[in-house]
Amino acid sequence: MSRNGFLKINNLSSGYGKDLILKNLSLEIPSGLVTLIGSNGSGKTTLLNVLAGLKNYSGNVLLNGKEVKSISRKKFARSVSFVMSSKNFKPSYSFTVRQIISMGRLPFQNLFSRLSSYDEELIFKAASTLKISHLLSRDITTLSDGERQLTFIASALAQDTEIILLDESTNSLDPDKASKVIEILKSLANLGKNIIMAVHDVNIQSDYYVALKDGNLISHGKKLNSEILENLYDTKFIPYSNSERDDLMWRALPK
Repeated sequence: MSRNGFLKINNLSSGYGKDLILKNLSLEIPSGLVTLIGSNGSGKTTLLNVLAGLKNYSGNVLLNGKEVKSISRKKFARSVSFVMSSKNFKPSYSFTVRQIISMGRLPFQNLFSRLSSYDEELIFKAASTLKISHLLSRDITTLSDGERQLTFIASALAQDTEIILLDESTNSLDPDKASKVIEILKSLANLGKNIIMAVHDVNIQSDYYVALKDGNLISHGKKLNSEILENLYDTKFIPYSNSERDDLMWRALPK
């Protein structure tokens, strides 16, 4: 896959009924780790749902030069995985963690086929990477929000797609586990994966950011500044330095 502009969006509008959430959005999203930032209701989840093929839209969404609507569902699922926010997905069924992770391999299976040794390798590697191997036999409904979220992320890793979409997938995790997931995603991006994740933490180091406000594109690029953040969140931000980073971090001030 090219490392330049794998996703192009032209005049994208989408919403619910007559209520538009995204309004004439146009941009090119580069390869690497991309963060979507903005307040609740800004359109981050709607955009991810469009990119995941779960939401109707007008305009054009080109994935590696091909309109998303024209890609077969099976081929699409072999290219794109989506981790929904745990707040939007509360399972009521009784599957084990291993079974949930193994669902990531379904797009590569034929009807009635069994998991191959390669599939099994990817399943256990994903569980090991996220340090949830000890949970493989557990019922998904008995897990904490954080453990369940790690399971869904592991399923996406096992799916082994070129593109991984995540909707606030670190919000329910303890700080150490959230940091671990971000490091894993960074390493995958360095290996050539394309990752787009909606976040609330503007200090996550990504290759590129996309800032949305009220369904409109406010800014996009490689570096944030106080003017962009203050416009985006309607509050003051102050910069501060971190000894482990070579760039500025940002703290919001109370309104």
